[in-house]
Amino acid sequence: MRKFFKQNWLTCLIAAQPVLDAVAYFNRNEVATVAGYIRLAVMLALPLYLLFTLQRKKPFVLSIAVIGLYSLLHILNGFRVGYISLYFDVSYLLKVLQMPVLAICFVCLLREEGTKRQAYRGLAIAAALTGSFLLIAWLTGTGNVTYGEGLGYSGWVIDDNRNANSIILVTLSTFLAWFALRSDKRIFNIGLPVLIVIAFLTNGTKGCYYSLFGIFAGNTAYLLLEKPILRKKIRWLMVLVFVVLMIFSVVIYPYTPRAKVNQALAQATKQGEIEAVLLAKGIDISGMSPEERFNDPVVREVFEYYYFRYMVGVLPDIFERFGMERVLKVFHMSTDVAKLIDTRQIKLAYSKLIYEDSDLLTRLVGFEVSQIGFDGTHDLENDWPALFYYYGWIGLALYAAFVLYFLYLVLRRLLRDFRGSFNAENVCLLLCLLLQLGLAQFSGAVLRRPNVSVYLALVLALIYYQTVRLPAEGGERL
Repeated sequence: MRKFFKQNWLTCLIAAQPVLDAVAYFNRNEVATVAGYIRLAVMLALPLYLLFTLQRKKPFVLSIAVIGLYSLLHILNGFRVGYISLYFDVSYLLKVLQMPVLAICFVCLLREEGTKRQAYRGLAIAAALTGSFLLIAWLTGTGNVTYGEGLGYSGWVIDDNRNANSIILVTLSTFLAWFALRSDKRIFNIGLPVLIVIAFLTNGTKGCYYSLFGIFAGNTAYLLLEKPILRKKIRWLMVLVFVVLMIFSVVIYPYTPRAKVNQALAQATKQGEIEAVLLAKGIDISGMSPEERFNDPVVREVFEYYYFRYMVGVLPDIFERFGMERVLKVFHMSTDVAKLIDTRQIKLAYSKLIYEDSDLLTRLVGFEVSQIGFDGTHDLENDWPALFYYYGWIGLALYAAFVLYFLYLVLRRLLRDFRGSFNAENVCLLLCLLLQLGLAQFSGAVLRRPNVSVYLALVLALIYYQTVRLPAEGGERL
Protein backbone atom coordinates (compact mmCIF):
# COMPACT_ATOMS: atom_id res chain seq x y z
CA MET A 1 0.00 0.00 0.00
CA ARG A 2 2.85 2.37 0.81
CA LYS A 3 4.45 1.69 -2.58
CA PHE A 4 1.12 2.12 -4.38
CA PHE A 5 0.42 5.44 -2.64
CA LYS A 6 3.92 6.73 -3.38
CA GLN A 7 3.49 5.93 -7.07
CA ASN A 8 -0.10 7.18 -7.35
CA TRP A 9 -0.78 9.79 -4.65
CA LEU A 10 -1.22 12.68 -7.11
CA THR A 11 -3.33 10.55 -9.45
CA CYS A 12 -5.62 9.66 -6.55
CA LEU A 13 -5.84 13.25 -5.37
CA ILE A 14 -6.89 14.62 -8.77
CA ALA A 15 -9.12 11.66 -9.66
CA ALA A 16 -10.96 12.09 -6.33
CA GLN A 17 -12.16 15.62 -7.20
CA PRO A 18 -15.25 14.59 -9.25
CA VAL A 19 -16.13 12.07 -6.53
CA LEU A 20 -15.97 14.79 -3.87
CA ASP A 21 -18.25 16.99 -5.98
CA ALA A 22 -20.75 14.13 -6.28
CA VAL A 23 -20.62 13.62 -2.50
CA ALA A 24 -21.30 17.35 -2.00
CA TYR A 25 -24.31 17.11 -4.34
CA PHE A 26 -25.99 14.18 -2.62
CA ASN A 27 -25.33 15.56 0.87
CA ARG A 28 -25.94 19.22 0.05
CA ASN A 29 -28.79 19.68 2.52
CA GLU A 30 -26.99 18.36 5.58
CA VAL A 31 -23.31 17.56 5.18
CA ALA A 32 -22.35 19.66 2.19
CA THR A 33 -19.05 20.38 3.93
CA VAL A 34 -17.79 16.77 3.83
CA ALA A 35 -15.96 17.41 0.56
CA GLY A 36 -14.81 20.75 1.91
CA TYR A 37 -13.37 19.17 5.06
CA ILE A 38 -11.45 16.63 2.98
CA ARG A 39 -10.01 19.35 0.76
CA LEU A 40 -9.12 21.41 3.83
CA ALA A 41 -7.36 18.41 5.37
CA VAL A 42 -5.31 17.95 2.19
CA MET A 43 -4.41 21.66 2.17
CA LEU A 44 -3.16 21.42 5.76
CA ALA A 45 -1.49 18.01 5.45
CA LEU A 46 0.66 18.71 2.39
CA PRO A 47 2.49 21.76 3.87
CA LEU A 48 3.10 19.88 7.13
CA TYR A 49 4.48 16.90 5.23
CA LEU A 50 6.82 19.14 3.21
CA LEU A 51 7.92 21.04 6.30
CA PHE A 52 9.36 17.82 7.76
CA THR A 53 10.60 16.16 4.57
CA LEU A 54 12.03 18.88 2.31
CA GLN A 55 15.79 19.20 2.28
CA ARG A 56 15.75 22.81 1.04
CA LYS A 57 13.08 24.28 3.28
CA LYS A 58 13.86 27.98 2.95
CA PRO A 59 11.99 28.82 -0.32
CA PHE A 60 8.99 26.79 0.83
CA VAL A 61 8.90 28.31 4.32
CA LEU A 62 9.29 31.86 2.97
CA SER A 63 6.43 31.36 0.51
CA ILE A 64 4.09 30.00 3.16
CA ALA A 65 5.22 32.70 5.60
CA VAL A 66 4.18 35.47 3.17
CA ILE A 67 0.73 33.90 2.89
CA GLY A 68 0.53 33.52 6.67
CA LEU A 69 1.66 37.11 7.35
CA TYR A 70 -0.93 38.59 5.01
CA SER A 71 -3.65 36.37 6.51
CA LEU A 72 -2.68 37.54 10.00
CA LEU A 73 -2.91 41.20 8.91
CA HIS A 74 -6.36 40.62 7.43
CA ILE A 75 -7.63 38.86 10.58
CA LEU A 76 -6.10 41.41 12.98
CA ASN A 77 -7.78 44.19 11.03
CA GLY A 78 -11.05 42.32 11.41
CA PHE A 79 -10.61 42.43 15.18
CA ARG A 80 -9.67 46.12 14.97
CA VAL A 81 -12.87 47.16 13.22
CA GLY A 82 -15.00 44.59 15.04
CA TYR A 83 -15.66 41.10 13.71
CA ILE A 84 -19.15 40.06 12.69
CA SER A 85 -18.11 36.40 12.33
CA LEU A 86 -14.50 35.32 12.70
CA TYR A 87 -15.39 31.73 11.72
CA PHE A 88 -17.10 32.70 8.45
CA ASP A 89 -14.37 35.12 7.44
CA VAL A 90 -11.54 32.68 8.16
CA SER A 91 -13.31 29.76 6.47
CA TYR A 92 -13.77 31.89 3.35
CA LEU A 93 -10.12 32.98 3.53
CA LEU A 94 -9.00 29.35 3.65
CA LYS A 95 -10.90 28.64 0.43
CA VAL A 96 -9.06 31.48 -1.29
CA LEU A 97 -5.69 30.39 0.08
CA GLN A 98 -6.05 26.81 -1.17
CA MET A 99 -4.82 27.60 -4.69
CA PRO A 100 -1.49 29.29 -3.79
CA VAL A 101 -0.81 26.83 -0.95
CA LEU A 102 -1.46 23.76 -3.10
CA ALA A 103 0.46 25.26 -6.03
CA ILE A 104 3.52 25.77 -3.81
CA CYS A 105 3.19 22.21 -2.49
CA PHE A 106 2.74 20.72 -5.96
CA VAL A 107 5.77 22.67 -7.21
CA CYS A 108 7.87 21.13 -4.42
CA LEU A 109 6.52 17.61 -4.94
CA LEU A 110 6.44 17.51 -8.73
CA ARG A 111 10.13 16.93 -9.33
CA GLU A 112 10.38 14.10 -11.85
CA GLU A 113 8.63 12.62 -14.87
CA GLY A 114 6.95 9.93 -12.80
CA THR A 115 5.05 12.46 -10.71
CA LYS A 116 4.13 14.42 -13.84
CA ARG A 117 2.69 11.25 -15.36
CA GLN A 118 0.68 10.82 -12.17
CA ALA A 119 -0.82 14.27 -12.71
CA TYR A 120 -1.87 13.49 -16.27
CA ARG A 121 -3.30 10.10 -15.26
CA GLY A 122 -5.30 11.86 -12.58
CA LEU A 123 -6.64 14.39 -15.08
CA ALA A 124 -7.60 11.61 -17.51
CA ILE A 125 -9.43 9.69 -14.79
CA ALA A 126 -11.11 12.87 -13.52
CA ALA A 127 -12.32 13.63 -17.06
CA ALA A 128 -13.64 10.07 -17.47
CA LEU A 129 -15.42 10.20 -14.10
CA THR A 130 -16.90 13.63 -14.82
CA GLY A 131 -18.28 12.45 -18.15
CA SER A 132 -19.58 9.20 -16.62
CA PHE A 133 -21.28 10.98 -13.74
CA LEU A 134 -22.90 13.41 -16.17
CA LEU A 135 -24.27 10.55 -18.27
CA ILE A 136 -25.47 8.55 -15.26
CA ALA A 137 -27.17 11.62 -13.78
CA TRP A 138 -29.03 12.18 -17.05
CA LEU A 139 -30.03 8.53 -17.48
CA THR A 140 -31.27 8.24 -13.89
CA GLY A 141 -32.92 11.65 -13.77
CA THR A 142 -30.98 12.57 -10.62
CA GLY A 143 -29.02 15.51 -12.01
CA ASN A 144 -29.49 19.26 -11.86
CA VAL A 145 -30.25 21.69 -14.67
CA THR A 146 -28.05 24.72 -15.25
CA TYR A 147 -30.56 27.57 -15.54
CA GLY A 148 -33.89 25.74 -15.72
CA GLU A 149 -35.68 23.02 -17.65
CA GLY A 150 -34.39 23.03 -21.23
CA LEU A 151 -31.80 25.68 -20.34
CA GLY A 152 -28.71 23.54 -19.89
CA TYR A 153 -27.79 20.42 -17.95
CA SER A 154 -25.12 20.20 -15.24
CA GLY A 155 -25.64 16.77 -13.66
CA TRP A 156 -24.63 16.19 -10.05
CA VAL A 157 -23.86 19.84 -9.38
CA ILE A 158 -25.39 22.00 -6.67
CA ASP A 159 -26.79 25.38 -7.74
CA ASP A 160 -23.92 27.32 -6.15
CA ASN A 161 -21.41 25.29 -8.16
CA ARG A 162 -22.80 25.77 -11.68
CA ASN A 163 -20.10 28.23 -12.70
CA ALA A 164 -17.46 26.12 -10.98
CA ASN A 165 -18.69 23.05 -12.85
CA SER A 166 -18.46 24.78 -16.23
CA ILE A 167 -14.87 25.84 -15.49
CA ILE A 168 -13.98 22.28 -14.46
CA LEU A 169 -15.40 21.08 -17.79
CA VAL A 170 -13.26 23.66 -19.61
CA THR A 171 -10.13 22.65 -17.69
CA LEU A 172 -10.54 18.92 -18.22
CA SER A 173 -11.58 19.39 -21.85
CA THR A 174 -8.41 21.37 -22.57
CA PHE A 175 -6.43 18.30 -21.56
CA LEU A 176 -8.81 15.99 -23.45
CA ALA A 177 -8.05 17.94 -26.63
CA TRP A 178 -4.35 17.39 -25.95
CA PHE A 179 -4.95 13.68 -25.33
CA ALA A 180 -6.71 13.57 -28.71
CA LEU A 181 -3.65 15.14 -30.36
CA ARG A 182 -1.31 12.63 -28.70
CA SER A 183 -3.27 9.55 -29.66
CA ASP A 184 -2.48 7.55 -32.78
CA LYS A 185 -6.02 6.10 -32.83
CA ARG A 186 -8.65 7.83 -34.90
CA ILE A 187 -11.42 6.93 -32.48
CA PHE A 188 -9.75 9.23 -29.93
CA ASN A 189 -8.68 11.82 -32.52
CA ILE A 190 -12.31 12.31 -33.48
CA GLY A 191 -14.24 10.99 -30.49
CA LEU A 192 -12.71 13.13 -27.73
CA PRO A 193 -13.32 16.49 -29.48
CA VAL A 194 -16.89 15.38 -30.26
CA LEU A 195 -17.47 14.60 -26.58
CA ILE A 196 -16.13 18.05 -25.67
CA VAL A 197 -18.66 19.68 -28.01
CA ILE A 198 -21.53 17.64 -26.58
CA ALA A 199 -20.59 18.49 -22.99
CA PHE A 200 -20.12 22.20 -23.71
CA LEU A 201 -23.25 22.75 -25.79
CA THR A 202 -25.52 20.90 -23.36
CA ASN A 203 -24.08 22.71 -20.34
CA GLY A 204 -25.53 26.05 -21.41
CA THR A 205 -23.06 28.48 -19.83
CA LYS A 206 -21.26 31.23 -21.72
CA GLY A 207 -17.97 30.02 -20.29
CA CYS A 208 -18.35 26.59 -21.89
CA TYR A 209 -19.62 27.85 -25.24
CA TYR A 210 -16.92 30.44 -25.83
CA SER A 211 -14.15 28.27 -24.37
CA LEU A 212 -14.97 25.65 -27.00
CA PHE A 213 -13.65 28.02 -29.65
CA GLY A 214 -10.66 28.96 -27.51
CA ILE A 215 -9.61 25.32 -27.11
CA PHE A 216 -10.18 24.28 -30.72
CA ALA A 217 -8.80 27.45 -32.30
CA GLY A 218 -5.71 27.34 -30.07
CA ASN A 219 -4.96 23.75 -31.00
CA THR A 220 -5.65 24.40 -34.69
CA ALA A 221 -3.18 27.29 -34.64
CA TYR A 222 -0.58 25.04 -33.01
CA LEU A 223 -1.08 22.31 -35.61
CA LEU A 224 -0.65 24.78 -38.46
CA LEU A 225 2.49 26.26 -36.90
CA GLU A 226 4.14 22.87 -36.37
CA LYS A 227 5.34 22.78 -39.97
CA PRO A 228 7.17 26.15 -40.15
CA ILE A 229 8.55 25.93 -36.59
CA LEU A 230 9.21 22.21 -36.05
CA ARG A 231 9.41 21.05 -39.70
CA LYS A 232 6.64 18.52 -39.06
CA LYS A 233 3.90 17.47 -41.40
CA ILE A 234 0.57 19.14 -40.75
CA ARG A 235 -1.90 16.72 -39.19
CA TRP A 236 -4.79 17.58 -41.44
CA LEU A 237 -7.20 15.13 -39.80
CA MET A 238 -7.01 16.95 -36.46
CA VAL A 239 -7.18 20.35 -38.15
CA LEU A 240 -10.31 19.21 -40.01
CA VAL A 241 -11.89 17.82 -36.83
CA PHE A 242 -11.37 21.05 -34.88
CA VAL A 243 -12.51 23.32 -37.74
CA VAL A 244 -15.60 21.26 -38.58
CA LEU A 245 -16.65 21.14 -34.92
CA MET A 246 -16.25 24.91 -34.57
CA ILE A 247 -18.40 25.46 -37.67
CA PHE A 248 -20.96 22.98 -36.33
CA SER A 249 -21.08 24.83 -32.98
CA VAL A 250 -21.81 28.11 -34.78
CA VAL A 251 -24.51 26.58 -37.01
CA ILE A 252 -26.30 24.79 -34.19
CA TYR A 253 -26.07 27.71 -31.75
CA PRO A 254 -29.69 28.94 -32.24
CA TYR A 255 -30.91 25.57 -30.96
CA THR A 256 -28.63 25.36 -27.91
CA PRO A 257 -29.54 26.05 -24.26
CA ARG A 258 -27.15 29.03 -24.33
CA ALA A 259 -29.15 30.68 -27.12
CA LYS A 260 -32.41 30.10 -25.23
CA VAL A 261 -30.97 31.69 -22.10
CA ASN A 262 -29.81 34.73 -24.08
CA GLN A 263 -33.22 34.99 -25.73
CA ALA A 264 -34.97 34.91 -22.34
CA LEU A 265 -32.66 37.62 -21.01
CA ALA A 266 -33.26 39.79 -24.08
CA GLN A 267 -37.03 39.51 -23.61
CA ALA A 268 -36.72 40.51 -19.95
CA THR A 269 -34.65 43.58 -20.83
CA LYS A 270 -36.79 46.54 -21.86
CA GLN A 271 -34.31 49.14 -23.01
CA GLY A 272 -35.38 52.76 -23.19
CA GLU A 273 -38.04 52.75 -20.47
CA ILE A 274 -36.50 55.59 -18.49
CA GLU A 275 -35.85 57.70 -21.59
CA ALA A 276 -39.40 57.15 -22.90
CA VAL A 277 -41.06 58.23 -19.65
CA LEU A 278 -38.93 61.37 -19.44
CA LEU A 279 -39.52 62.22 -23.10
CA ALA A 280 -43.26 62.05 -22.40
CA LYS A 281 -42.62 64.69 -19.74
CA GLY A 282 -40.76 66.79 -22.29
CA ILE A 283 -37.26 66.01 -21.01
CA ASP A 284 -34.53 64.61 -23.26
CA ILE A 285 -31.75 63.19 -21.08
CA SER A 286 -29.54 61.95 -23.93
CA GLY A 287 -27.27 64.98 -23.67
CA MET A 288 -27.34 65.29 -19.89
CA SER A 289 -24.34 64.37 -17.73
CA PRO A 290 -24.81 62.09 -14.70
CA GLU A 291 -24.56 65.14 -12.42
CA GLU A 292 -27.25 67.00 -14.37
CA ARG A 293 -29.54 63.99 -14.22
CA PHE A 294 -28.99 63.65 -10.48
CA ASN A 295 -29.64 67.33 -9.76
CA ASP A 296 -32.88 67.54 -11.76
CA PRO A 297 -35.71 66.58 -9.31
CA VAL A 298 -38.08 65.35 -12.03
CA VAL A 299 -35.42 63.24 -13.73
CA ARG A 300 -34.19 61.90 -10.41
CA GLU A 301 -37.69 60.85 -9.34
CA VAL A 302 -38.10 58.74 -12.49
CA PHE A 303 -34.67 57.18 -12.01
CA GLU A 304 -35.46 56.32 -8.40
CA TYR A 305 -38.67 54.56 -9.41
CA TYR A 306 -37.05 52.42 -12.10
CA TYR A 307 -33.85 51.69 -10.15
CA PHE A 308 -35.90 50.34 -7.30
CA ARG A 309 -38.03 48.30 -9.67
CA TYR A 310 -34.98 46.84 -11.44
CA MET A 311 -32.94 45.98 -8.35
CA VAL A 312 -35.38 45.19 -5.56
CA GLY A 313 -35.75 41.61 -6.74
CA VAL A 314 -31.98 41.05 -6.72
CA LEU A 315 -30.59 42.77 -3.61
CA PRO A 316 -33.43 44.68 -1.93
CA ASP A 317 -31.30 45.67 1.05
CA ILE A 318 -28.96 47.71 -1.14
CA PHE A 319 -31.37 50.65 -0.76
CA GLU A 320 -31.93 50.10 2.96
CA ARG A 321 -28.21 49.91 3.69
CA PHE A 322 -26.80 52.63 1.44
CA GLY A 323 -29.75 54.79 0.44
CA MET A 324 -31.10 55.61 -3.00
CA GLU A 325 -28.75 58.56 -3.57
CA ARG A 326 -25.61 56.45 -3.32
CA VAL A 327 -27.07 53.73 -5.53
CA LEU A 328 -27.88 56.29 -8.22
CA LYS A 329 -24.35 57.67 -8.05
CA VAL A 330 -22.57 54.31 -8.03
CA PHE A 331 -24.36 53.45 -11.30
CA HIS A 332 -23.64 56.95 -12.68
CA MET A 333 -27.34 57.50 -13.44
CA SER A 334 -27.11 54.90 -16.21
CA THR A 335 -30.15 54.01 -18.33
CA ASP A 336 -28.66 50.71 -19.52
CA VAL A 337 -31.36 48.28 -18.35
CA ALA A 338 -29.18 45.24 -19.09
CA LYS A 339 -26.66 46.60 -16.60
CA LEU A 340 -29.26 47.66 -14.03
CA ILE A 341 -30.83 44.21 -13.84
CA ASP A 342 -27.51 42.35 -14.05
CA THR A 343 -27.03 40.48 -10.77
CA ARG A 344 -23.25 40.67 -11.09
CA GLN A 345 -23.27 44.44 -11.56
CA ILE A 346 -25.56 44.97 -8.57
CA LYS A 347 -23.36 42.78 -6.39
CA LEU A 348 -20.29 44.69 -7.54
CA ALA A 349 -21.98 47.98 -6.63
CA TYR A 350 -22.88 46.58 -3.20
CA SER A 351 -19.26 45.63 -2.44
CA LYS A 352 -17.98 48.90 -3.87
CA LEU A 353 -20.20 50.85 -1.47
CA ILE A 354 -18.94 48.80 1.49
CA TYR A 355 -15.39 49.46 0.32
CA GLU A 356 -16.08 53.21 0.11
CA ASP A 357 -17.21 53.16 3.75
CA SER A 358 -13.98 51.42 4.86
CA ASP A 359 -10.91 53.16 6.29
CA LEU A 360 -7.45 53.10 4.69
CA LEU A 361 -6.14 50.02 6.51
CA THR A 362 -9.25 48.03 5.63
CA ARG A 363 -8.88 49.06 2.01
CA LEU A 364 -5.33 47.71 2.07
CA VAL A 365 -6.17 44.27 3.53
CA GLY A 366 -9.85 43.95 2.61
CA PHE A 367 -13.12 44.04 4.49
CA GLU A 368 -14.63 41.10 6.32
CA VAL A 369 -16.57 38.82 3.97
CA SER A 370 -19.35 38.59 6.55
CA GLN A 371 -20.19 42.19 5.58
CA ILE A 372 -21.99 40.84 2.52
CA GLY A 373 -23.94 38.23 4.50
CA PHE A 374 -23.74 34.50 5.05
CA ASP A 375 -26.13 33.01 2.48
CA GLY A 376 -24.07 33.75 -0.64
CA THR A 377 -26.69 35.94 -2.31
CA HIS A 378 -24.39 38.97 -2.16
CA ASP A 379 -21.15 37.11 -2.91
CA LEU A 380 -19.36 38.51 -5.97
CA GLU A 381 -19.46 36.34 -9.07
CA ASN A 382 -16.18 37.62 -10.56
CA ASP A 383 -13.01 36.48 -8.86
CA TRP A 384 -10.64 39.38 -9.44
CA PRO A 385 -12.99 42.10 -8.10
CA ALA A 386 -13.79 39.76 -5.19
CA LEU A 387 -10.11 39.51 -4.30
CA PHE A 388 -9.82 43.30 -4.45
CA TYR A 389 -12.79 44.05 -2.21
CA TYR A 390 -12.45 41.14 0.24
CA TYR A 391 -8.65 41.25 0.53
CA GLY A 392 -7.71 44.78 -0.46
CA TRP A 393 -4.87 46.18 -2.50
CA ILE A 394 -2.28 44.02 -0.74
CA GLY A 395 -4.22 40.78 -1.13
CA LEU A 396 -4.94 41.39 -4.80
CA ALA A 397 -1.32 42.41 -5.47
CA LEU A 398 0.07 39.29 -3.79
CA TYR A 399 -2.32 36.99 -5.64
CA ALA A 400 -1.71 38.65 -9.00
CA ALA A 401 2.06 38.62 -8.48
CA PHE A 402 1.92 34.90 -7.66
CA VAL A 403 0.12 34.09 -10.93
CA LEU A 404 2.21 36.51 -12.98
CA TYR A 405 5.38 34.79 -11.77
CA PHE A 406 4.36 31.63 -13.62
CA LEU A 407 3.53 33.60 -16.76
CA TYR A 408 6.98 35.16 -16.45
CA LEU A 409 8.49 31.66 -16.33
CA VAL A 410 6.67 30.79 -19.56
CA LEU A 411 7.91 33.94 -21.28
CA ARG A 412 11.48 33.39 -20.06
CA ARG A 413 11.51 29.82 -21.33
CA LEU A 414 10.13 30.85 -24.71
CA LEU A 415 12.76 33.55 -25.11
CA ARG A 416 15.59 31.15 -24.24
CA ASP A 417 14.36 28.01 -25.96
CA PHE A 418 11.39 28.77 -28.19
CA ARG A 419 11.70 25.86 -30.58
CA GLY A 420 12.34 23.33 -27.80
CA SER A 421 9.38 24.67 -25.81
CA PHE A 422 6.94 24.71 -28.71
CA ASN A 423 5.09 21.44 -28.23
CA ALA A 424 1.50 20.31 -27.73
CA GLU A 425 1.91 19.73 -23.99
CA ASN A 426 3.15 23.25 -23.30
CA VAL A 427 0.50 24.77 -25.56
CA CYS A 428 -2.13 22.81 -23.62
CA LEU A 429 -0.85 24.05 -20.25
CA LEU A 430 -0.61 27.67 -21.35
CA LEU A 431 -4.01 27.55 -23.04
CA CYS A 432 -5.57 26.01 -19.93
CA LEU A 433 -4.02 28.66 -17.67
CA LEU A 434 -5.18 31.54 -19.88
CA LEU A 435 -8.71 30.13 -20.04
CA GLN A 436 -8.81 29.69 -16.27
CA LEU A 437 -7.57 33.22 -15.59
CA GLY A 438 -10.02 34.65 -18.11
CA LEU A 439 -12.92 32.66 -16.69
CA ALA A 440 -11.99 33.89 -13.21
CA GLN A 441 -13.18 37.31 -14.37
CA PHE A 442 -15.73 36.30 -16.95
CA SER A 443 -17.42 33.47 -15.09
CA GLY A 444 -15.91 33.48 -11.60
CA ALA A 445 -15.47 30.53 -9.23
CA VAL A 446 -11.85 29.80 -10.21
CA LEU A 447 -9.92 31.35 -7.33
CA ARG A 448 -12.48 30.96 -4.54
CA ARG A 449 -13.86 27.47 -5.16
CA PRO A 450 -11.59 24.68 -3.85
CA ASN A 451 -12.99 22.15 -6.34
CA VAL A 452 -11.73 24.40 -9.19
CA SER A 453 -8.66 26.00 -7.69
CA VAL A 454 -7.03 22.59 -7.18
CA TYR A 455 -6.85 22.27 -10.98
CA LEU A 456 -5.35 25.76 -11.32
CA ALA A 457 -2.75 24.86 -8.68
CA LEU A 458 -1.86 21.71 -10.62
CA VAL A 459 -1.57 23.60 -13.92
CA LEU A 460 0.80 26.14 -12.33
CA ALA A 461 2.93 23.34 -10.89
CA LEU A 462 3.10 21.61 -14.27
CA ILE A 463 4.11 24.90 -15.89
CA TYR A 464 6.86 25.27 -13.27
CA TYR A 465 8.08 21.76 -14.05
CA GLN A 466 8.12 22.43 -17.79
CA THR A 467 9.83 25.81 -17.51
CA VAL A 468 12.26 25.29 -14.60
CA ARG A 469 12.87 21.64 -13.80
CA LEU A 470 12.81 20.25 -17.33
CA PRO A 471 16.16 20.72 -19.11
CA ALA A 472 16.20 22.91 -22.19
CA GLU A 473 17.03 21.55 -25.64
CA GLY A 474 20.70 22.19 -24.95
CA GLY A 475 20.59 20.12 -21.76
CA GLU A 476 20.74 22.88 -19.11
CA ARG A 477 18.00 23.68 -16.66
CA LEU A 478 16.73 27.22 -17.00
